[in-house]
Amino acid sequence: MRQALIDLGSNTIKLAVYEWEGKAFSCLRYECRYGYVVRSIHGRILSDEGIGRVKSILSELQEIAAEYGCSAEKGTLCCFSTASLRYIDNLQFVIDEVYNTNSIKIEPISGEEEAECNYLALRQVAKTGDFWGADLGGGSMQIIQSIAGKAAWSQSFPIGSLKLYRDFVSGVLPSREEAEKICGYVRNQLSEIRLPPERLPLYLMGGTTRLVTRLLGTKQFSSGQLAALIEEYLSEPERAKQRICSVTPERLNTVLPGMLCVAEAAQAIGAVQIQFVETSVREGYLIKHFIHP
Repeated sequence: MRQALIDLGSNTIKLAVYEWEGKAFSCLRYECRYGYVVRSIHGRILSDEGIGRVKSILSELQEIAAEYGCSAEKGTLCCFSTASLRYIDNLQFVIDEVYNTNSIKIEPISGEEEAECNYLALRQVAKTGDFWGADLGGGSMQIIQSIAGKAAWSQSFPIGSLKLYRDFVSGVLPSREEAEKICGYVRNQLSEIRLPPERLPLYLMGGTTRLVTRLLGTKQFSSGQLAALIEEYLSEPERAKQRICSVTPERLNTVLPGMLCVAEAAQAIGAVQIQFVETSVREGYLIKHFIHP
């Protein structure tokens, strides 16, 4: 069977087309478009311009899904939103507008469900049943603790990389003073996390953290390596801009706030070793709603 999912995030809008049978599945097609939805939210209202951009991107992704026989009418194409629409006051208006134009109904998911889907995805790739997991998006970060192969604790925090940039940064990259404010805010958000007796590995998901691994040149790194890269970029912002733009210019504004967020999260949970994994909330959503409904 085939199922296409559109993940409407704060920074990006992504399509994944899956083929699955029983409990096994594989991704046939993946597409990513930058919608920057958070930038179009003013006073808790998603602007007409932002809604129009969402419609346009969804139309493009729907055409791609149709190449694989997937459509909303058949129930083989679904669209869910995460923190992108979680805090807006005109949510129902946005859902209706998109449905009237694209014939697809956006399904908003809560921070709790997003964290649950993250856990289901991470469980497929984790090498141990005891771990921390984190998914850094544009609008939020989900942190999950797994003990003995079961989700022991999870929570969604409003500390996404694009949100941090929008709330704290006045230029292209954060200044040292702005970086300190970002760290203080994230530290305060994560202050109630309680550590288990033993240090656990941290598995990271998300597009910003994928870029961090490309900048570091490795998918597995230490908190010390991350701290050194942050210091380098804060000390030499022009060089940092050139380096980031040479890899993924679309994430120029968000990667350093994302690094600061990951560094604070690693410190809060006591993680020394960090590993990026190629999975996402989409795989978890597929498992929860279609493979194990």
